[in-house]
Amino acid sequence: MKHGSPAGSLQVLSGANVERIHQASLALLQDPGIHSSSDLFLDILARGGACVDRAARVIHVPPGMVEAALKLAPKSFTVYGLHPEMDLLVEQGRVYYGAGGTSEPYFYDYALGRPRRPAKADMVAGTRLAEALPNIDFVMAMCSSGDVPADKVFFHDTDAILRNTTKPTHISVVGRRATRQCLEMVAAASGGETAFRRRPRGMAMVSAVSPLRVTGLNEGIVDVIEFGVPVLYGNGPLLGTTCPVTLAGALALSMAECLFGLVLVQLIRPGAPVIWSPNTNAMDPTIWQNTYGSPEQALGKAAMAQMGRFYGMPTFTMGGGVEAKCPDPHAAAEAMLGMLLNSLAGVTLSQSLGTLSSGAYGSLEFLMISDEMAHMVKRILNGMAVNEDTLGLDVIRSVGHFGNFMTEEHTLRHFKHELFFPQLFRRDTIENWVNRGAHSIVEVAHERVEQILAHAGPVTLPAGADGELEQKLREAMQ
Repeated sequence: MKHGSPAGSLQVLSGANVERIHQASLALLQDPGIHSSSDLFLDILARGGACVDRAARVIHVPPGMVEAALKLAPKSFTVYGLHPEMDLLVEQGRVYYGAGGTSEPYFYDYALGRPRRPAKADMVAGTRLAEALPNIDFVMAMCSSGDVPADKVFFHDTDAILRNTTKPTHISVVGRRATRQCLEMVAAASGGETAFRRRPRGMAMVSAVSPLRVTGLNEGIVDVIEFGVPVLYGNGPLLGTTCPVTLAGALALSMAECLFGLVLVQLIRPGAPVIWSPNTNAMDPTIWQNTYGSPEQALGKAAMAQMGRFYGMPTFTMGGGVEAKCPDPHAAAEAMLGMLLNSLAGVTLSQSLGTLSSGAYGSLEFLMISDEMAHMVKRILNGMAVNEDTLGLDVIRSVGHFGNFMTEEHTLRHFKHELFFPQLFRRDTIENWVNRGAHSIVEVAHERVEQILAHAGPVTLPAGADGELEQKLREAMQ
């Protein structure tokens, strides 16, 4: 099992303001409450003690129900991979990084220097690369299977991921029928339903509708909870469009939506694991596009992480996503801002590594570069040890005023874990760099991608799983 890097504890909100946002969220759950187009959710919340106005289809949740749900929700649990060595211990104080996001409509083609329509082969390549990279802890879609009929893409994407990574992934909750079919595919790839229930692989992504709505598309949450899959409950409000333009207002609304999700999950099955994904996405009104790399969005996510620490809940949000269109310095600056601030603030799971253009497409080269940046952030999170040995007073006195520390045993004992050694970024003299072709880091990343994919193949599934997964894919497509 992976235990992640130690999370930071950056505070962008005072203790008093954390409490004010919490109280504001509780107030929103009571007035105006949550609108539900789902009769199932109206029934569940009514049985659980909420005040349900069936004529208006509005659920008013009292503070006591929130408090009860917070006590029931586990604060530490496992997100499973195909094998135990890929499992993630998910709890506050640990940090993980994930490739990609939800199925994306394009794919960045290095040879063309621009995005194009993707194929299932691109989904396979992105998944295999994410499987190989050491700092990628969970895997999501780098593009989509754009060469199959539009209504079949979701199932082919799931098939490509399940066959090519052993790391935890996600299940999108998009209606009960599709969710159930996806669960059957994951069960097949896990070696059967019994094995899947014993180790319910991945996370189930449920997206509420801002402002303050849930729909029938979310009803598949009942099925994923039945199988024991942790629920990744999130939303996608946009500043000034589907939530207030102020970060404080957006955070209050977003937390209210996710607190409702927590209550819903605990009413369905007390003690079911939940990961929070409240968001404060910023929309640029001049181009009507979500600003993945904006400072205000990064600040909002840091505040969200602080609210997660207040509640003791593990959190999930975008960390490596960018607005840049190419895997260039623009992309690297935005990605590092998001990844570093997320980690210092304590976000448990940061996704979107390797994606470009506000999540429109993934780039294999940028995923390779993002893996190296995650490597750097992990070194920062590991901090510095201060003790008698690391202070090194004895060796300082031994070397004196005119010696050096290069051959000292103290140096040999500590340098490997004190110093950062890049795996992709090259440290070299100018002369050596020129003699080797003066390649840019994107060229170096592309070369490394090709080397990895030349030897990568599908993962080994449990006995009989390959044929069973193929059968479940055919059934889902029908």
